[in-house]
Amino acid sequence: MLLESNVKPLINMNKKTEKGTVTKEYLKINGVRQGIIIESLNQANPLLLFLHGGPGFPIYPAIKAYGTNLQQYFTVCYWDQRGAGMSYNKKETEKPLTVEQLVDDTIEVIHYLREKYSQDKIFLMGHSWGTYLGSLVASKQPEFVHAYIGVGQIGSQKESENETYNYILNTAKNQNDHRAIKEIEKVTFDENYYKNHSYAVIRKKYTDIYGGGFKRDGYSFFKTLKHTLTCPNYTFKERKNILYGSYYSYKSLAHTLGTTDLVKLVPSLNLPVFIIQGHHDLQTTHTQAKRFYESIEAPQKKMFTFEHSSHSPFLDEPERFHNIIQDDVLAIM
Repeated sequence: MLLESNVKPLINMNKKTEKGTVTKEYLKINGVRQGIIIESLNQANPLLLFLHGGPGFPIYPAIKAYGTNLQQYFTVCYWDQRGAGMSYNKKETEKPLTVEQLVDDTIEVIHYLREKYSQDKIFLMGHSWGTYLGSLVASKQPEFVHAYIGVGQIGSQKESENETYNYILNTAKNQNDHRAIKEIEKVTFDENYYKNHSYAVIRKKYTDIYGGGFKRDGYSFFKTLKHTLTCPNYTFKERKNILYGSYYSYKSLAHTLGTTDLVKLVPSLNLPVFIIQGHHDLQTTHTQAKRFYESIEAPQKKMFTFEHSSHSPFLDEPERFHNIIQDDVLAIM
C-alpha cells in the first residue's frame, strides 16, 4: 500500500521548527495513487483523520496558513481525497468519482493509519463535504472510530441553500441595497441550483459579504489562491492540481450532494458524536446542522454553537475550538 514516504521536521506558521515531524506519503488505495500528510508531536497521541470539504478542496493550505495546530492533541492525518490535490491524476478523470469509491478509500486510509501507529481506533473529523463522507464512514465502520466530529455539518444541502438564498436576499432588502437585490434576484433558486454557475457566483459573493462564508471575515478567491500556491509540503504541480481536482470532484459529486438528505441516509451512529457549528454559517446552515444533530441516534452526542463563526469555527474561534477538543472530545478516551 505504501508507495513513497518522506519525513521532515515539523515547522509551524511562524516558520519555526517544532519538536515533531511532518510525514508526506503516497499510498496505493483501491488501485489509485493518493497522498497524505501526517503531522505529529508524539506518535503515541490519538489518531485523527481530517476529511476535507469541497468536494475536492483540501483543507491543509488553510490549516497551515492559520496555524490551527491540531497536532497538539493528535497525530493528525490530512488526506487529499481521490481526485483532489496530491491525489489528482488527469488519467483518472475520464470517469466521474462516486461516493462509494470515496467511502471505500476512507476506510482503507483508516486501516492504514491504525496499522502504522498500532492503534485500534481513530478520531474522524469531517468539514463541510467531509461531514457527508465522514457520516457515511462512521455509520459503516463504527468499531474503528473513537468518535465522529462534524464541523460545518451537512443535513439537506438543498434546504441549506434555500435558506441561504432567502437570507442573502432578505438582508439585501433590509439594507436597501438595490444593486445587491438586483444581482440576487437575477439568479433563480430551484432544484437544479447545483448546476447553476451564476447562482454559485452570487451565493459565494454575498455569503462572504454578509459574513457567512468560509470565514466570518471573508475568504476571497485571491486569499484562497495565495494559501494554495504557498502551502508547504506540496509541490508546485500538486498546488495547481488542487484547482483542477476541485472542479473535477464537484462536477462528479454535485448531484449527490445537492439532492441527498443526509438525515435520512444516516439515522444513527453507534459511537460518540460531536457537532461543531458556526451560528452564521451560510454554506451549511446552522439549521440543517441542528436538524442532523437532533435526529441522529447515538450513545453520546453534543452540539456546540460558535456564536462568532461561520463555516470554519476552527479558524474563526480557535481558542474555544481547542478547549472543546481538550475538554469534551478527548475526555471520551
